Amino acid sequence: IISNRGFWLIAILCVLFYSAVFPFYKYGPDLMFNKFGVSKDWTGLIPSIVPFGTIFLTPFFGGIYDKRGKGATMMIIGAFILVVVHLIYWMPGITSMYLAFANAVLLGIGFSLVPSAMWPSVPKIIPEKQIGSAYAFIFWIQNFGLWGIPLLVGIVLEKTNPGVAESLKAGKEVTYDYQTTWLIFVGCTILALIIAFWIKAEDKRKGYGLELPNIEKKAEE
Repeated sequence: IISNRGFWLIAILCVLFYSAVFPFYKYGPDLMFNKFGVSKDWTGLIPSIVPFGTIFLTPFFGGIYDKRGKGATMMIIGAFILVVVHLIYWMPGITSMYLAFANAVLLGIGFSLVPSAMWPSVPKIIPEKQIGSAYAFIFWIQNFGLWGIPLLVGIVLEKTNPGVAESLKAGKEVTYDYQTTWLIFVGCTILALIIAFWIKAEDKRKGYGLELPNIEKKAEE
């Protein structure tokens, strides 16, 4: 498994992609309040849009991959959507509350696209006898990102906003500035997009069949 370049590309994409989505549930509400002026009563609603959308869209996109193929292309599109989403959340001139809501919907679409194509692609890259180990290894690697990225985000947020945490504890009306911190998510998504293109190139070189449908049509008699 560890000598398979395709496996490592999928594993790295998994780390980068989920690291750019899951911490959003933690820091998204505070960003909505501090940057977009969303009421604290509604800040939790925006991040909740993301998993709600995946309930409907992930099976839909998975069905497209099964019937039409284009798994590598779907990963590229999903990663590109995440780049756009985090750039919008980062750009200092964009503070529209309505755009913040719409952007969360877009994030839900990207969050549905990549996993629905990424996970079914593993059996095309890894031999069947190693599938269990491959999935376990990917999940193990993924958790390093889910541990490290939120930790990094918290450290950068505190370093770039000195004294804010103490002021909030003291009951003062102060807010965090996420402009520098959000660049971490922008960087993760850009790297994820590069890896997604690399996966497509590796598929073309090795012939994994990531662009082919999973359901094989029977030849007409």
